[in-house]
This record gives sequence, C-alpha cells and structure tokens, in this order.
Amino acid sequence: MAKKLLLSIFLTLTILSLPLLGAESQERTADYVVKIQNEISADIARLRTAIDAQLEGMSLSSSDIARRISELAVLTQKASDDMSAWGYTPEQRELHSRILSELSIAYAAYSAIMNASVPAAASSDITTLGNVASPDINTSDSLRREISKVSRGLDVQVFYLQSKLNKLRLDLAEAASLQKKLKEAEEGGEALDLPRTHVLELEAAKVNVALSRLQVRAQKRAFDTNTSAIQRLRRRLADMQGKLSFSQALLDSNLEKLQTRLTELAEEMNTARKALDSAHSSLIRARAMLTSRDSNALTSASATYTARSARVTYWEYMVSMIDDEIALTREAQQVWRDRYKLFHDQAGGDEIWKLRETAETRVNELRRQLDGVRTMEAAILRQVEATQTQANAEGVSGIIQQNIMQAAENQRKIIAEIFNRYESLIPDAIFLQQRLYEEANNNLSTIRLAEKVGSFSYDTVMGFLDTELWQGEGYSVTVSKLIIAVVVFLSSFFLSSWGSKWIKRRMINRFKASITAANAVQRIVFYILWVAFALTALNIVKIPLTAFAFLGGAFAVGIGFGMQNIFNNLISGFIVIFSRPFKVNDIVEVAGTAGVVEDIGSRSTTIKTWDGLDVVLPNRYFLENSVTNWTGSDLKKRETLKVSVSYDADSRQVEKLLLEIAGGHSSVLKNPAPFVIFKNFGDDGLEFEMYFWIELRKASGAKVSSDMRHHIAAVFRREGINIPYPQRDIHIIPDSPEQVKEDA
Repeated sequence: MAKKLLLSIFLTLTILSLPLLGAESQERTADYVVKIQNEISADIARLRTAIDAQLEGMSLSSSDIARRISELAVLTQKASDDMSAWGYTPEQRELHSRILSELSIAYAAYSAIMNASVPAAASSDITTLGNVASPDINTSDSLRREISKVSRGLDVQVFYLQSKLNKLRLDLAEAASLQKKLKEAEEGGEALDLPRTHVLELEAAKVNVALSRLQVRAQKRAFDTNTSAIQRLRRRLADMQGKLSFSQALLDSNLEKLQTRLTELAEEMNTARKALDSAHSSLIRARAMLTSRDSNALTSASATYTARSARVTYWEYMVSMIDDEIALTREAQQVWRDRYKLFHDQAGGDEIWKLRETAETRVNELRRQLDGVRTMEAAILRQVEATQTQANAEGVSGIIQQNIMQAAENQRKIIAEIFNRYESLIPDAIFLQQRLYEEANNNLSTIRLAEKVGSFSYDTVMGFLDTELWQGEGYSVTVSKLIIAVVVFLSSFFLSSWGSKWIKRRMINRFKASITAANAVQRIVFYILWVAFALTALNIVKIPLTAFAFLGGAFAVGIGFGMQNIFNNLISGFIVIFSRPFKVNDIVEVAGTAGVVEDIGSRSTTIKTWDGLDVVLPNRYFLENSVTNWTGSDLKKRETLKVSVSYDADSRQVEKLLLEIAGGHSSVLKNPAPFVIFKNFGDDGLEFEMYFWIELRKASGAKVSSDMRHHIAAVFRREGINIPYPQRDIHIIPDSPEQVKEDA
C-alpha cells in the first residue's frame, strides 16, 4: 500500500504539471447535447399519459376555442346578474369573477400560440458555414464561434424548457386535485358550496395543462432545431480537421486588418480625448456657477452641473474603453503570430509551455474583467433609474428637467455605446486566447506524455521503492517504508508543536495559569506527542522497534560521552521548572550575570541583561551556583546613597534635607519610608548614609540615585553646605629662642 501511495503521488504530480483548461472553455460535446435532448424527451414522455387523461373529451380545435371564448365573454357580461341570482357573497363574487378572467386569458393564450408560426431558433447562416473546399484557420474559427453561439442559446432553451416542464407538472397536479374533489363530492352525494365556480376552475386548470403542453412542444421543436444545428456544425468542424491551412498570406492579412483597426482606434482616441477635455472645461465652468444653496436643492445650476458631470463620465469611460481595445488588438496580433508558429511547428517545447500557461492566465484575467464590466453596467443602470426618477419628480420642469434628462441620456449612452462594445470585445479576446491555449496543449500531446511517463517510470520507481535496506525476524525495511516513516516523523514535529502550543494558550487564557507553569506543561506535552507520533509512524509502515535495536548501544555510548552535557542540562531544566527558584520576568543574578528572565527552556534559560543583551545560560548553572532572585518574594529593593559634608555643617539640617530630597522623588517608595543614618566622623567630613526603596519593575536604582545626587548637589549649594574633598592640615611648631639665636 505504501509503495502504491508513493507511486500515485509521483504520477499525480507529473500529470498535474500538464493542466487542462477548465471544461467551461470547451464547447459542448455532441454526447452532452444528445444526453440533454434524451432527458427532456423522456420527461415529456412520462407526462404524456397524465396529460391525455386530463384533456380527454376537451375540444381544442380553433373553432371550438373561438366558440368558447365567445361564450365566456357572454358569461362575463351577465356574471353580476347571475351571481346575484345565485346569492353569492362578496368574497364568492370575487372568486367567480377571477376564475372567469383566468379562463378567458388561458383560452386566448392557447389560441395565440396554436395559430402562430414558431420559427426555428437556429442561426440563419449555419447552412453556409464550412462549405469550402480548402478551409483555412479563419473558417475554422468562424465555425467554432457559431457553435459557441448556438450552444449558449441552447443553455437558455434548456433552462426555459425545464421551467415549462415544471409548470406543466404543477398544472397537472392542480387539475387532478380539482377533478378528484368534484368526483368525491358527486359520488358521496355531497353538494358543493359553489358548483358553478368549481366547474369553471377545473376547466381553467385543464386549459392551463393544454397551454403548458403547447408551450413545451414549441420550445422542444426550437431546442431540437438547435441541437441538430450543433451536431451538423460539429460534423463540418470534424471534416475540416487535417485539411486546415494557415498560410503566411493569411497571417499577413489578419495582422493587416488588426493594424488598420489600430489606426482607426488611434483616431478615435484622439477625438475622444478632445471631447473629454472640452467636457472637463464645461464642468469646471458649471462648478464655478454653484452656490451654497445649490448643494442642498435642485436648482438650474446644480442640474447643469449634474448633466455636465454625466458627460465627463461618459467620455472618461469612452477613453478607457478605447485604450482597452487598443491593448486587446495589439494582443490579438501577437496571438495570431503565436498561433502561426504553433500551426507550423516553429515553437520549441519550453516556448509552447510558456504560451499555454500565459494563455490560460490571460483567459482567467479576461473573464474577471468581463465580470467587472457587467458589475459596472448594473451600477450605471441603477444610476439611470435614479436620475430618471429625479427628472420625473413632482415640481421638476423646464431647463432643470432638460438637464437631468440629458444626464440620464449620457448614462444610457455609457451602457449602449461602451459596455455593449465591451460585451463583444472581451469575448472575442477570450476566444482567441482559448484557441491559442488549445493549440499549444495539442502540440504538447498531454495524454501520450502522461501514458509514457506512467509506463516508463512504473518499473523503475517500483524497483527503487522496493529496495530493501535491512531486514530482521518477521520484518524488512524498504525505501518506501523509510520515506513514509520519515515524512510522518518530520510532520510529528509540527503537529506536536501545534498541539502543545494550543494547550499552553488554553492554560493561560482559560485557566489563568502562570507563564512558567504553562511553558513547563507545553514542553512535557510536546515530548509526549512527539514520541506518540514517532511510534505511530513506525506502526504505519509496520517497522517494529526491534529494527532499531542496533542503535541502542550507539545511543547509550552517545549519552555517556557526547550527550552527557545535553542530558545534564535537560534534567536540570526540569528541576528548575518544577522547583521554581525563579520564574519568567523575575530579576536574577547568577554567575556574575544579572538581568530579567526571558525564557526557561528545557535545556537552557535566557536572561536579558541590563545592557539589552540576551544571555543563554545552561540550566546546570542554576544548580551549581548561588542564584540571587531580586524579585522572588517582593519587587521592592533597598538602595543606599552615601554623602559627606564639611564639619562646620549642621548635621540635623543635613538629615532633614536628605529626607526631603528622598521623599520628593517620584520613584522612591513611601512605604517603607526612607531614612538617614549619621554614619561616622570621617577624615574629611561628616559621613551620612541614606536608605530608600524602589520598585524594580518601575525604576532603576542607579538612575534614581543619580537623580538624587544631582538634587543633593543643588540643594547643598543653595543652603551653603559644603561637600568636602580629601584635605590635610599641617601645623608648624617654632623652635626654641636659643636655637634661633644660634642659627643666626
């Protein structure tokens, strides 16, 4: 099974590299048309018995229908007197009058359809297409366009026929129900409340059945005519295959026609741009005439502005449409050159691939453009209706109404002259690109290539996949098994990661677990899922664990030597996670490194230092060294600031000033309150130590201390308190008087 799966994947990828254009780009096949025709004929045949039963005894000839229409006219004229004599209530009168009217309308419609000649819905020039001795590619294209045109008409007829068949079924059901009701009343001796009305109602139901049958027959004849036309056209197209010609002269003729069209479009574009510039100038003048009152009311100035704005819109659409047609005409020239190269086998394999891919992409782009044009057309149509409503509003007349009507006319011209032109232009471009795609696709011989790939590669691929790598008692490991096992094994990493992260999110969002606990659970779940998927991979390909027994010794030796540190850190990581000496976002210091704990992994822990560096420490460091957790139980940290003042300073004043400075700093906590200690009489001055607390998450001790030193220096300077620097007093003792005399 495994090797079949791999072979299927290989062949599927090979064949999918040769995609075919969607079925919607191909014309209806003859089999499809015949199938639809047979299904509709079968539906009509199934209803024939029920129809004959309902219409049995009814006279539906032209003379009978004319006579019945005259009788109904008489009944309608004296209906009021008759219903008074019968004692009908107002509701019963309304019902009887409605049924009389419906019956008259049904007979009139039946008579009109029966007497009318229904022409075949096929194209008038079908019989002339394809009757040439040496057909060229232009003739083939014309025939294909006609087939596509008739096929689209056939789709509409199928929809209409099916709706008429549904209507016929409903009419039959209604007639059968009314007939059953009258029969039961007659057999049971029960008097109907409105016998005359019910009889007319049954007659109307039967006439509707006859009318629906007539409509179905008429549409079926038109449908059969078009079906025959499509089959005839396809036979002619099939006869042309192998006889088509595409000469250089024909290519030059087609390119020359397109070039002539480009010249005409250039002149048309020049005229349109001039008209657009003129319309813009008129619009600017109309805007200058507007006042504040015109913005909220329909005035002569605002109506003029609306008309000229619609004219500008028309010419903007016209310029855009001509620009699109120029681009499509140039594109058509290149398509014809490419088709010529394909027809005469002048294109290489890579070029054919590129042509086919480009044509497929272009077909999809053109279809989206056509959908966009139809969407814009619907929007403009709504604008026309709104503008027309505004023009016909009460109180709108004279020059105002004329301008509004002119705006509506310009909007209609956008639909009639621009969007209708798009409706012809874009389908022609799509047709050309589809022909290029199909001709390139035929040159590639997709089916033969796929067959060759399948037959050639089967033995080679199967032989490689069946290659045995090693075997044991009751099992063998082949290339195919190993590939599937590796794919599942690698996929297990992504699945395990996704599953463990999902559990982590659930713990944090729903159960409000801490990040540290969630990380611990995530890692445990990851390893459990990973091992489970690995075992599943082995079970899928039927490889027992004993197949890897020879790896056990190497694995043990690896743990004993190269993997010793890895497992040491791994075990240390789980100890750190569960003993929780610190957690994520704690401020710690270990082995001379201090900072915020960013992540606690299974092998290592990441600490972001105060310098903004990420330091990754193995988990064993936290078991082998002392760890200082500054925020383990409290986020408050005490800081110390030392100050010396000269001996002539007032010590109490110094203490008071220091406390005021500490108390006035926004980052110094009020509880615990800062305090000052007169520490010592130093060599150079009086020594004080100030103690204060900060919250580590909100402030830095070094920054706060620096701020307060600046403040202390300024305050002491203002108060005349000197901060001493190291100095030494030297006292000189004079010699005795006798020694002085002696020296003299």
